[in-house]
Amino acid sequence: MIKEGLSKDPEGYGYVNKAEISEITVGEGMQIHFIDGAKLKAASDSLLDTVTPQENWEFLVLLNGLPKSKMVIQKDANGAYQVTEFGGNPNTLAYAIHALQVVGEVTEPTLIRERDEYIAAFKEGNQEFIIAPQPASSADSKGLTSNPDPQSPEHLIDVLQAMQSDTSDDGKDGAGTIASAYYAEDNNQLTKPIIISAIIALAAVFLIWTYLRRRKQPEHM
Repeated sequence: MIKEGLSKDPEGYGYVNKAEISEITVGEGMQIHFIDGAKLKAASDSLLDTVTPQENWEFLVLLNGLPKSKMVIQKDANGAYQVTEFGGNPNTLAYAIHALQVVGEVTEPTLIRERDEYIAAFKEGNQEFIIAPQPASSADSKGLTSNPDPQSPEHLIDVLQAMQSDTSDDGKDGAGTIASAYYAEDNNQLTKPIIISAIIALAAVFLIWTYLRRRKQPEHM
């Protein structure tokens, strides 16, 4: 039934033609969890304690074994399942699901969807870890073979709390993403050495220019 519906408008769903749609398969999927805003405000060292499972499951849609789209299947009040969302770039979802697969045996593997970004969370023993949302460009370049980088959740909690309390971009397009805010500190750390190096280079050029200028000045008798 899904293929039949997509075949009515292949290009509208990001496919070349009906023949391509006939080749798609449903890949890995996980139940979606949402962050409870009230719990987030009081959070300090656990993101898992703030999330609530939804009656929604998000799946990758594969073409030739690679992520092509994504879809959400929702359970309605009557207990029936139906597709409520289809399409969009699947790479950030694929990265989050893949990340949970490659970390090995863990407890409470959890897929969190927030602002259409995906956070992977889990526990190893009593220690909680998260895998931060990936920017689409980063997920594209890393693909599904990259090793994830689990972190403790405190920094991400701080980022989410700051975004929760910041109303300056409410209702505006282009508001910052969780991924960009999370990695902003790393970007600043990379930028600072570049700025310092540029200042040193400019100072060196100025000193050389001053020295040469003095040499060109005629000596007074």
